[in-house]
Amino acid sequence: MNIYITRHGETDWNKLWKLQGRTEIPLNAKGEEQALKTGKNMKKEGIVFDRVYTSPLSRAVKTAVLISGFEEKNIIKDNRIIEFSFGKAEGTTPEERKNIKELASFNDFFEAPQNYKAAPDAESFETVLKRTADFLENEIKPLEGKYNNILITTHGGTLQSLLLHIDGRNLAHYWDISFPNCSMNLIKLENGIFSIEYNSKVFY
Repeated sequence: MNIYITRHGETDWNKLWKLQGRTEIPLNAKGEEQALKTGKNMKKEGIVFDRVYTSPLSRAVKTAVLISGFEEKNIIKDNRIIEFSFGKAEGTTPEERKNIKELASFNDFFEAPQNYKAAPDAESFETVLKRTADFLENEIKPLEGKYNNILITTHGGTLQSLLLHIDGRNLAHYWDISFPNCSMNLIKLENGIFSIEYNSKVFY
């Protein structure tokens, strides 16, 4: 079984390097174009999806619709693949966080994830790793043999967690892979074993 996992298309906050988290930010025109072209070019290569999952945030849902061609009502929204909650840090740029005393420790999130301590209003790596692993093991793994191609649209932070569950990186290497918006990561599931076929392939 082929599992295609992608990050949503571009938003205006992506362009400004603002931390999005759970904040509802829609795709911008470029983001919609990225998703449409991705879907069109994947179809040209014979990749047609049998089942689609998405984070419930609108930027991921729209990306799923545009790539897959599915109507939204036929796409499964799953809270286990929603983005991290960043609490008060949402909407801030890296520069702004350096100047806000209560957010100073947030730098560890990207620079030293193994040292990151989530604020009371934010979500920890441990929690996100747990819920994304549950999604793969208890939602996706039982589908082997029932479907050929599955699409999952999610977010940069959550996507790292999904892949880390498969490739076994430790937390210090959480950010080793970068994902352009709408780039594809192909996971194979054979005999109950996940393996990574490729990372960050762009179809647009």
